[in-house]
Amino acid sequence: MDKSTFASGSCACGAITYTITGTPKTMVQCHCHDCQKATGTGHVSLAFFAKEDVNISGPTTGYTTTTDSGNQSTRYFCPTCGSRVYGLNSGRPGTITLPVGCMDDHGWFSPNAVVYTKYRNDWDMTRTDIPNFEEMPPPPSKS
Repeated sequence: MDKSTFASGSCACGAITYTITGTPKTMVQCHCHDCQKATGTGHVSLAFFAKEDVNISGPTTGYTTTTDSGNQSTRYFCPTCGSRVYGLNSGRPGTITLPVGCMDDHGWFSPNAVVYTKYRNDWDMTRTDIPNFEEMPPPPSKS
């Protein structure tokens, strides 16, 4: 059964491309120091998808850090142009995060939450009319 494409994207040079067939599990804006350093700005806008719904083509390089909760978070990027393409976190198995700025069309993006607000800079404006968390809340429990 062929699933239709929800979104697609690529790195800046086009060596890595991806298609997404499912809708996001959640969408956030993250102000953690790791995201600030990785983007060179105040936050990153991320969409979380089921890993099985994302098809990535092209070579990537990964960089792993340990989060404040002790999980391993790996950012994957293009070894040619350096674009951050996706991420995996050991605390969220089966989930892949994609920075929405690398998507061809991201008009659908509407964050459900803002995380790591304790690191938000006064000059970086993100939404305050949705839940804001000083740190990363735990994933919702499965009922």
